[in-house]
Amino acid sequence: MKVLLVNPPWRNKPKSLWSGISGVLPPLGLGYLASMLLNKGIDVQILDLNAHQQQPEALADFLQDKKFDWIGITATTNLVPAAKKLAQLARQQMPSAKIILGGVHPTILPEEVLSWPEVDFVIRGEGEQSIVDLIAGKTPESIKGLSWKKDGQLIHNPDREFIPDLDQLPFPAWHLLPIKKYVPALGGYRKLPAVSLITSRGCSGSCTYCNNFFGQRVRKRSAENAVAEMKMLVKDYGIREIYFYDDSFTEFPSKVIELCKKMTAEKLNLSWSCFARVNIVNEDLLRAMKQAGCHHISYGIESGSPELLECIDKKVSLGKIRETVALTKKVGIDLLLGFMLGLPGETAATMEQSLKFGLELDPDMIIFDITTPFPGTRLYQWADQHGYLKTKKWDEYDLYTMVMNLPTVSEQEVRDFYSRAYRAFYFRAGYLRKRLLRMRTWLDFKQNLQAFLLMLKV
Repeated sequence: MKVLLVNPPWRNKPKSLWSGISGVLPPLGLGYLASMLLNKGIDVQILDLNAHQQQPEALADFLQDKKFDWIGITATTNLVPAAKKLAQLARQQMPSAKIILGGVHPTILPEEVLSWPEVDFVIRGEGEQSIVDLIAGKTPESIKGLSWKKDGQLIHNPDREFIPDLDQLPFPAWHLLPIKKYVPALGGYRKLPAVSLITSRGCSGSCTYCNNFFGQRVRKRSAENAVAEMKMLVKDYGIREIYFYDDSFTEFPSKVIELCKKMTAEKLNLSWSCFARVNIVNEDLLRAMKQAGCHHISYGIESGSPELLECIDKKVSLGKIRETVALTKKVGIDLLLGFMLGLPGETAATMEQSLKFGLELDPDMIIFDITTPFPGTRLYQWADQHGYLKTKKWDEYDLYTMVMNLPTVSEQEVRDFYSRAYRAFYFRAGYLRKRLLRMRTWLDFKQNLQAFLLMLKV
């Protein structure tokens, strides 16, 4: 059996902030699938069109003079149109191959994806064991987590249980990925080459805008297992920076401290960054992270309005946010704070509250995203039930396009505030002076110049 796994290309709108700051990170999900298949003696390749900055049409050229029995494509919501195009091209170029779709969107809406005539199977949820079972020849009826077609009918097998012990998974098939092509988001790294890595799956939060793809029960890799992968990346690929892509890196603080101590003891000399929730950090944890090489943490703040935070089930107070931000600054770790504009109940006044709160917290970086109700979230259900969704064109679900008609604030108000908020934060004389004084390397200068030019555009 020969298998091809394909990562679609991302496309950001020219005036979106993400068009300038978004990095290119490895498709870890495909990496894990590939390593599982390789362990079973199955021939597999990965085509990362996003890393190569190629459009879906490049798949047709790649398939010339090749033969694959299975073609797997991953898709988040805004990549669905690209994934559909890839499936069509794969069917035209290689009509005998079976086509599998997986990832967040096919898991949430398998009926939609299976309605495409080109798609034979959808793997829902964590797909490592399901794809091995399918390609190894088990009957479709026996494979948990599989949605498929039989005699014109769509069949959804029972869900597969989450993997309880992540240490059982082999490391991603890094040798199949173009490692030199990967760069984290602008401002999120200090060294190159860099890759992303996960130490856990799941998030204990229950925010209405998140679909908790990996579940609320967080499963964490052991410190020994994660450090072994880092040592391999340093030794075999010269990696100098890690972008921890866990949904919530600091779940189980004692285990994170153990990981940090082991990273320090192994003298990996890696710099790194992560996502964290403000209510799951403390000073001892932050100091251990700093000592182990952490230079940057991203916290999702979402709003400066207590009422809106309660509405989205954030379960955090402005006071706790202030406390955590102050602690992070005290320890000397850079801060990126994320806010959402256009939440349920948003008004001109609550957007002003968010901007005022962001200026008060004064992080190193700030991001204002336009609220996007992704399928599978309670936010999406709310918007759909109340008739607030403007469109179900999935490529519009990009954190920049307003896809809801809210009764409390207009699209134009949100759009105008989006631009004003960025200028208000980044064009302060004191902020610009601080950024200039902190530049130490050519990489610092390059990233700051890129960011300044981007803000002029936004």
